[in-house]
Formats: sequence, C-alpha cells, structure tokens
Amino acid sequence: MLLYLFNEHRADVQHIASVLLALAIWRWGRGPERWLIGLFIVTMVMPPYVFKLFDLGNVAFGPYAWIWIGIDVFATVAFTAIAVNANRNYPLWIAGFQLVAMGAHVVRGLVDTVSVFAYVVLSAGPAYCQLVLIFAGFLRHVGRERRFGAYREWRIARDRFALFQH
Repeated sequence: MLLYLFNEHRADVQHIASVLLALAIWRWGRGPERWLIGLFIVTMVMPPYVFKLFDLGNVAFGPYAWIWIGIDVFATVAFTAIAVNANRNYPLWIAGFQLVAMGAHVVRGLVDTVSVFAYVVLSAGPAYCQLVLIFAGFLRHVGRERRFGAYREWRIARDRFALFQH
C-alpha cells in the first residue's frame, strides 16, 4: 500500500522538492548551483506539464516523444558545459547521469524491442539521482562558504582572454 502510494505520487514529490530546492538555491546558492537547478527545472520538471497543457500525449511514448529526446540532448550539452566550467566536483556526476539517460534513448533507437520498464527507468530514473546530487552539492557549498567564506564559482576566470583585448 505504501509503495503504491509512493509510486503514484513520486513525480509530484520530485517536482515539489525541485521547486523548494530551487527557492533555497536562489537564496543561498551561487552560479553553478543556480544554473544546475534552473536547467533541471526547465528540462526535467516542466516538460510533462507543457505536454499536458498542449495535449501532446505521453512525453516518452507519444507522437512527440522526439521533443523529449531533444530536451535530453540539450540537457546533456548544458549539464556537461556547467560541469566542465564549475568550480565544483558534483556537476560532473550530474552530467554523467544525464549521459545514462541519453544512452537509453540511443538504445531505444537502435534496438527493435526495448522493455518499456527498462527504458523508463534508464531515461527518467537519472533525474532522481541528479536532484539528490544537486541537493547534496548545495549543502556542501553552503557548509564550505560558512566555514571558509566566499570562493570562486567557476574554474575559468572571466577575464582569461584579457591578453587578447588590447
């Protein structure tokens, strides 16, 4: 009974937790955290609601499922760009989980028959891990900033091409 109740409302709980985390990050987080949670909200939380609003069918298996794949491609590129440039380690894990989701889409495209359950777990499941990682990374950031003070947000300095600006 409890498992059924959890399974029935897990997406709603994830979406509410994402918005609450976004509010906390907007208040106490810095650039990488804000970019990560913003990207998460736009690519993982909003699409099902947009699909429902415009009556586009099932986000994963309907006639417009290619949009979901496109969103995941965008998320992969964006999470990777953030991970490479952020002065944090946890965004690399978030980008890695996004690659798992992309792998699910690739397998579905290459193989004739794919288990629906396996596809959903591998394409949507990483989002739960990503949300936990964003939360844990945010807590580490807040703890580090309280202990040591402000520190650099990005690995690459914004004026790295200052030599070429003369």
